[in-house]
Parts: sequence; structure tokens; C-alpha cells
Amino acid sequence: MNKRIEKCLILLFLVIVAGACSPSKQADEIRILFIGNSYTYYNSTPELLKAFILEKFPEQVVETQLISAGGMTLARHWEEGAVEAIRSGEWDYVVLQEQSKLGMVVTIDNQTYFGQTEHFFDYARKFDAEIKKAGAKTVFLMTWSERNKPKEQAILTYAYTAIAKELDAIVAPVGLVWDKVRTKPEIDLYDYDGSHPSPAGSYLASVTLYATLFADDPVGLSESISGKGLSSSGEPSPDRQLLVALSPEEAQSIQEASWEVVDAMQKSSVYLDFEEPAPSYTLPVLPEGVAIEPKKLVGKWYGTSSYGFNYLGQILEIEEEEGKAKASLTFYSPHGRAQMVVEDAIIQNDQLVLSLFDPFRTRKSTVRISLNSGKMSGILESAGQFAMYKHLNFSREPVHNKIDLSALDFLMQSFELNSTKLGYVEAAIKHYEQYSQLIGESYKPEEFYLNAVGYNLLRDKKVNDALHTFELAMRYYPESVNTYDSYAEALLVAERRAEALAVYEKAYALAKNTGYENLAYIEENLNKLKNNSSVDLQGAAMPPPPPPQ
Repeated sequence: MNKRIEKCLILLFLVIVAGACSPSKQADEIRILFIGNSYTYYNSTPELLKAFILEKFPEQVVETQLISAGGMTLARHWEEGAVEAIRSGEWDYVVLQEQSKLGMVVTIDNQTYFGQTEHFFDYARKFDAEIKKAGAKTVFLMTWSERNKPKEQAILTYAYTAIAKELDAIVAPVGLVWDKVRTKPEIDLYDYDGSHPSPAGSYLASVTLYATLFADDPVGLSESISGKGLSSSGEPSPDRQLLVALSPEEAQSIQEASWEVVDAMQKSSVYLDFEEPAPSYTLPVLPEGVAIEPKKLVGKWYGTSSYGFNYLGQILEIEEEEGKAKASLTFYSPHGRAQMVVEDAIIQNDQLVLSLFDPFRTRKSTVRISLNSGKMSGILESAGQFAMYKHLNFSREPVHNKIDLSALDFLMQSFELNSTKLGYVEAAIKHYEQYSQLIGESYKPEEFYLNAVGYNLLRDKKVNDALHTFELAMRYYPESVNTYDSYAEALLVAERRAEALAVYEKAYALAKNTGYENLAYIEENLNKLKNNSSVDLQGAAMPPPPPPQ
């Protein structure tokens, strides 16, 4: 068929569909709603798709909207009201993108795996019902596996195609196209974390969406795309900017791979029939132990676990009251101790069973512990949408991994007392000196760690605690402009403007002397403070949201 005639027929089809789905809209308007997370807002995928549509069909009016946040699942989107946008928007398509591990992560020690598909399927059905009521079409954006876990693509492929088949919905096979292109060394589809999309990865996702929705060969689309940058919540920037710039060869390679997969899937009557893969993990099993008597457990038990990436160990203390066990469990890091709330402790089937609440993570867990040869083994399980399993080991010996946990506990108690007597900063410096002696080598907290803790405290509106943390960072890293900048921003939040001005003056002098790369930012804020103007706090200083798991 003549290419010009083919384009006209496609445009005519879109006009008919738009008119049928939403009589109040313009006849040449197409509206697309995206519901996703960082996989979608990275490099502004909706804007890329809009640019491709307008490039092929210049007369088309295209409206897109993105509802997103880092790590969002469809379940959270549903609970937080994304469905209202579907009901009120007169959309032609609603693109659903589930969290990268399908919203049901299983973590075993320090490894993360896919869970089951129940949550994904359940909320996909709920969204699909609302989308159909609104007269729109459901589109599933099939995501891709991580760089180092290519075999997990089979799980994603099965999940997206299975639910699309059940609901008679559209699936954009981004993950399948990704699998074809990821083997090409000249094209890196991943951002530095090996999970999020690079500009080339977002280009691939957008090209595949275009080819899927329009059943049109994308070969020939531009390799450089400009548009409005999208924030993590989907808000567009006020000005247009360059979003993606590939070489012509890279763009063509992606376009050809995309069309090969999309065309094959749309021509096949069985393209949604993918076999469900076997689970990629085995749940841990607690070893059998001897019969437990409360008297045998009384006292302190010391050990290590995989609970928390920076914990040095834990202490379990057990008492006996009227023949029943009473327990406390505390985890230790170089910076403090995290005390769990033990809501219940019972002996059941030759196991000590603890019901825990972690106030730092607002998470409930169950710990099952067995006793054998004078040592205890435990498995901590936190069920729900994000299932977690962690191994714990205990003995009467306080030294583990060359650290005396009993002495460490004493240090933490002293730190807490000295924080009241000496103030946080002096107490912290004294604590890290004593901790260095305990481990036999010099130790001080990393600047990045202190900065992240400080901004997290600001986020939680604990301004005084944040100020103390940033002040400690300045004491440890007096030649770092960033420590002064962070402290000054906290002072502004505390409405201590004069003090913030003095700190910014120090930061500016240090930035000039050291050739600080963000000197212009420091100078701009300094001038605003001097002129009594409002200061834009550096959003980039906030720790970024975690990558999808």
C-alpha cells in the first residue's frame, strides 16, 4: 500500500475512534493517561510518545498526562485516588505500568526476587473495569528485567500478557523488544543503576508504545526528541528541553527491533500464550531444634543477621515471668541502636516465636527461633505485599565478626546519655572516637550518610535534629562546601535567616577557593539572602527515591 495512503487511513481511523469514545472532544484529538512510576517518568516517556505521534501526524492534537511517584505500585495508585483521573479525563487510552517487581517483592536476606502476581492482577482488573466504564482502552506497558537478571524477563512477559489476555486489553511489549536490543553492545538501555531506563531505554519504550497503539512501522522516526521534562509526580516543566539524542544508527536499530516484535505479536493469534515460569527462589526453612524450656533461654543472646544493611549485630534478652518468656530485641549499627517492640513471645512446637513491630520501618514481623547445641537459629518473616525473610543467629558469646556486642551496647547507652549532657555534636564525636577504639581502626561517618540523615530528618519535620546532624557533618568535613550549604538550608527551614546568611558567606568563600562546581548556585542564594529574597532550596540535595525493587 502506498505509504501516504496508509498514513491517511491510520489518521482517519484515529479520528473515528476519538469521536466514538468521547463525543465532546475534538475529532482530531487523542488523549493518553499514564499511571506508573520512575520507569515512566525517567526521560519523560509520555512526552516522547507525544512527539512521535505529532511527527507522523502533524495535524493530530495529542494530550498526555502522567500520574506517578518513585516505586509506586498499582495498588498504591488505586488507594491514593488515581482512578479519579480516569473517571474525569475522557481518555482514549490509559497506560498501566506496574512496579518493576510486579508489586510483590520477596526479599530473602540481601537478595530480591519476584513474588506472586496476585496483587498485580487484582488491581489491574480494578483499573481495567474503571477504564472500560470511562470508554477508554487499557494498555499494559510490559516492563523489562534488570541488567544483571535477564532471565526474570520471562516472569514479566508472562504476567503482562496473561492479564492482558484475560481482560482483552492491549499490551505494549517493551520488555520483549528490550530483550532483543539489550544484547547490542553499542546501545546501553540502562541507567547507571542497571534498572532504570537510560535515554535509549525510554526511547525504546516510547517507540514500542507508538508502534503498538498505531500499528505503524516506527522506522524513520527522529533520533533526537525535545519536549517538556516530567517530574517524579508527572508535572511538566515550563519549558521544552532536549529529552533524548541518539545516533541515527541507534535509533534505527531500536525502531526495527520494536516493529519486528510488535508486528509479529499483532499478526499472531497466540501471541499472549506464554508459559508461566517456575519461581526463582526457595523460601528458607528453620532447622529443627530441641524442646525449649523458658529457663534455658533466660539471659542475653548475641548474634548477627541480614536484617538491615548496616547492622553490626543484635542482642536478644530473654526473661522468665510466671513460666512464660519475655523478650527484647535490639539491632546495632555504628551510629545507634534500633529497639524492636516485642508484642508477644511464646513457645510453640519447640520454637520461640516473637511477634515484632519495627517502629523505624513501621513494619510487623514474626521471628521463629529454634535451639540446638547451645545456639539459636531464627528466621524473621514479614508478610504482605512485600514479603521479607531474614536469617538470624544467636549464641551466648558476645563477640561476633570481631566486635564485642556487649561493649557496643554500653557505648550506645553512653552516647544517649552524653547527648543530653554534652549536646548531640560533642556526644557524637566522643562516641565515634570510642567506637574507633572498639573496632581497632579509625572511623567516622561518611559525609553522604550524614547529609542523607539530615535531609530525611528535615522531611520528617525534625528540624533541630537535622541541624545537629548537619553541624556534625561540618565538624567532620570542614572543607566540603556541601556541608555548609546543607546546614544553611536547615537554618532557613528553622527561620534563622541571619545565621543562614553567615553560613552561606562561609560556603561562598570556600567554594571560590576550591573551584566548587556549583559556585553559581551558592552565589545566587547568597545574593538572595542579602537582598532578603526567598531562597530556592536545593531539591537535588534530598536523597533520591530508591530504585525500583
